[in-house]
Amino acid sequence: MAKADLKWTFSIENTERLGLNAKSGLITYAVSGIATSPDGEDSAFIATNNLDPRYPERFKVNWNGSKARMPLATGHGIGDDVVQAAAPVTAGFLLSRGARIAIAAKCKVLLGNSLEPTADEVPAVPEADDEDAS
Repeated sequence: MAKADLKWTFSIENTERLGLNAKSGLITYAVSGIATSPDGEDSAFIATNNLDPRYPERFKVNWNGSKARMPLATGHGIGDDVVQAAAPVTAGFLLSRGARIAIAAKCKVLLGNSLEPTADEVPAVPEADDEDAS
């Protein structure tokens, strides 16, 4: 079982746009990447946004809800729709907190300006009739 820390290098390989999140109003992305150890061993990870309703714009890697610092395998707690859209993760691969923060920062830089939907993507809200307002 490998555990990535800040001595590893991280690269984003693929981003998949999943759609608009109804609660946050932001676009959800599945991000696939490769972490490379100092020895040259590659391990795959995934990240996504819209996991924490308090901070939907933040990207999470190895998300574990209220136990976010628990060392569980990469991909734990990430929705099935994201897992299916992303490349498969390496079994038993762990990421230190610093590594998760570094990956999330890369995701934010890459996709931060793409989280807000365009006017065409926002569902139309029906306008109230003047007669109903009286």
